[in-house]
Amino acid sequence: MEETAKLPATILVIFGITGDLSHRFLLPALAQVCSTSNLPKDFKVLGVSRRDVNVDELLRDNEKPLQKFTKIFQMNLNDPQDYKDLEARLTEMTQEMTISPQIIFYFAVPPAAVLPIIRHLGQAGLNGPETKLLLEKPFGFDLESARELIAQTTQYFPEEQIYRIDHYLAKEMAQNITVFLGSNAIFRDVWNSQFVEKIEIVAAEKIGIEGRAAFYESTGALRDVVQSHLLQLAALTLMEPCSEIFDFEEIPRRRLAALRQLQPPPPDKFDDFVFRAQYEGYSDEVGNPGSQVETFVNLVLSSTDARWQGVPIHLTTGKNLDQKLTEIKVTFKKTSASAANHLLIRIQPEESIELDLWVKAPGYDRKLQKLPLSFEYQQHFGRLPDAYEQVLVDAMSSNHALFASSDEVLASWSALEPILKHWGMHEDLYFYKPGSMVDEVLSVKSDQNQL
Repeated sequence: MEETAKLPATILVIFGITGDLSHRFLLPALAQVCSTSNLPKDFKVLGVSRRDVNVDELLRDNEKPLQKFTKIFQMNLNDPQDYKDLEARLTEMTQEMTISPQIIFYFAVPPAAVLPIIRHLGQAGLNGPETKLLLEKPFGFDLESARELIAQTTQYFPEEQIYRIDHYLAKEMAQNITVFLGSNAIFRDVWNSQFVEKIEIVAAEKIGIEGRAAFYESTGALRDVVQSHLLQLAALTLMEPCSEIFDFEEIPRRRLAALRQLQPPPPDKFDDFVFRAQYEGYSDEVGNPGSQVETFVNLVLSSTDARWQGVPIHLTTGKNLDQKLTEIKVTFKKTSASAANHLLIRIQPEESIELDLWVKAPGYDRKLQKLPLSFEYQQHFGRLPDAYEQVLVDAMSSNHALFASSDEVLASWSALEPILKHWGMHEDLYFYKPGSMVDEVLSVKSDQNQL
């Protein structure tokens, strides 16, 4: 493998290297970046673990190229002295490198452990200008807790050193939304309420909670997916297209402007535009009879942006559904002489863009037929980079474009705060069968109200 000097010298410190997130996403992504020769010329991994771990046993077969970069550091995350020992170990590693490195702390740990570790790092002096934090969601539990988390984090690390991961933003198709809209005049010039009837964004999962009972009971679908992933996809869709299509540094500012203009329906319309449900068997799975935690959410938001006034923005997510998919569907307005066209941007799986076109069907009868004009990324480009690969490379290169800023986090929570407060006072929860289609879940409300 030929290593590249494109990225600066880096020590990647992974808190929770033996955990599920590391095994499922982080280490495979890091190994893939290694296999494509995109790691820095000077690069080391220091995995932090509470127990003694052997690197050979930690890495799977396809991750073995990381072996020469990786060391394990055993420590008690609650012991201030261990952070002093960590500082000494990092100093030793730095001295072994030819160039003074940046130090990236990746938090692959449960949410409750994040803030105490940040405090210990700051108090131990491990918050110099050469350090960065890579933080996984959730970023708070509600608006107030998000403000508190941001305030305490920035007490030790300035905003420019903080990288909040939303892996949907790093997906190749999500990045292509801005390029697609900015570089194709046929869509850029009709991307407004004059031509668009509605926008629907769906993130459906076939899996249930997969044993994460404690996490999901304190989170739910709104906090887990809508606050981060779906609102960020909505912001990418609604934001003003960049004049320079690859001006990625401009994207966070425009995403933020779009997020700040999103608003929930009025409280007296919640029954019509806010819907939550839970798959049957969930309460038994988490051991909490009568649980009010939602596993399915459908919201209809609006925007105060003059370009989008009057266009409903549907956000839907759910677990234990019939299929796994994430997509953005834009319905264009029809005139009296035509049928509506649909633009479908498939984020995952089978990343693609599809436009429905109406044509005259062959034959003597004058009948319309809908045909898709489609483009599949994998068919043309082969394998697409995994989101976690992009996250690691962008963090090492100090590219903030695909990470959520503190202002974006607060804007997202602000849009959902009225809904969270409403749910805190009402028990308007419906139930659906595992394996249902999205439309079947949405019909549950009228079906159960008729009983």
